[in-house]
Amino acid sequence: MKFRRLLSSIFLVTTLLPLRHANAEATAQEKALGSRLFDDASKLMTAGQIAAACPKYAESERLDPELGTLLHLGECYAKLGKTASAWASFKEAADIAAQRSDPRTAKIRDRLTALEKALPNLVIVVADSEPPALEVKQDGAVVGKAGWGSPIPVDPGEHEITATAPGAKPREVTLNVPDKGQTLTVNLPPIEYLPIAAATPPKGTEPAGPSATQQSAATPEEARPWFSSHQRTIGLVVGAIGVVGLGVGSVFGLTAKSTYDKSSSHCSGDHCDATGHDFRQSAFSKAEVSNVAFGVGAAALVAGVVLFLTAPKAHADEAPPATAFTPILGPSFAALSVQRSF
Repeated sequence: MKFRRLLSSIFLVTTLLPLRHANAEATAQEKALGSRLFDDASKLMTAGQIAAACPKYAESERLDPELGTLLHLGECYAKLGKTASAWASFKEAADIAAQRSDPRTAKIRDRLTALEKALPNLVIVVADSEPPALEVKQDGAVVGKAGWGSPIPVDPGEHEITATAPGAKPREVTLNVPDKGQTLTVNLPPIEYLPIAAATPPKGTEPAGPSATQQSAATPEEARPWFSSHQRTIGLVVGAIGVVGLGVGSVFGLTAKSTYDKSSSHCSGDHCDATGHDFRQSAFSKAEVSNVAFGVGAAALVAGVVLFLTAPKAHADEAPPATAFTPILGPSFAALSVQRSF
């Protein structure tokens, strides 16, 4: 007997916290190691061992991010001739200094401007006739479609551009970028597709697998693909993961807000004492976790609902279900109303 069921709206609520992106707060052990690496790098710089100093500055910055370490790393890259790496370090340092109203902001921007004049760029040109599944990489790192045709800052020296697509031969271009602030353009070689394998077996051979009689004797459930027969279960599992993600995001969002509020008594605008700085760094870290958890949870929840509602029926004599999706938007929330007829 048929009946109708109305699924209630699913609300995906996000907290509106004025928190910026921040790295996870460094532990005491990470701070200690970062400080030691910074001292070692400075000694190597004094001794003229630039190539050995830069990785230590970089690791120190990763373990315990500090504006001063970022500036030393940028100067190390500049002396090593890695113009783009130096520019990226000073660009990040300039943004941080401006946010904090640091007195070094003007000098950092002057150094950034000087580096920009000698900054080499690489433009990767991709033809419109390329397949949609094309993947382009520069030195092993994926260059997204948004970066195609735009100047990409690169360090002087040799660089490798690769392009791959399903059913096509891999393509590779190697070029040497001079240290003269030039912008070089790279065009991908013409695509070459691989030959298509024969779709029919040679004469005199029998196709592998069950015979036509065996296939016709299979039950409808056995004949269905594995994913189709388990789609509802998969939808429930994915939806449950989404609910957990939203719960985790809510907890970390509220905790981040509470921690940020604690810094108010220790800060005046963007100027904070040591305690206020620690509170805000901790709040930024928790907010990042909240944002990621909300994003993953929301995507998983919507995907789970869609998978569950679009799963095929087990019997062919039943009418296919009708599903209607209605978005609901408000000033501080977004919702998806799903109506399902069985």
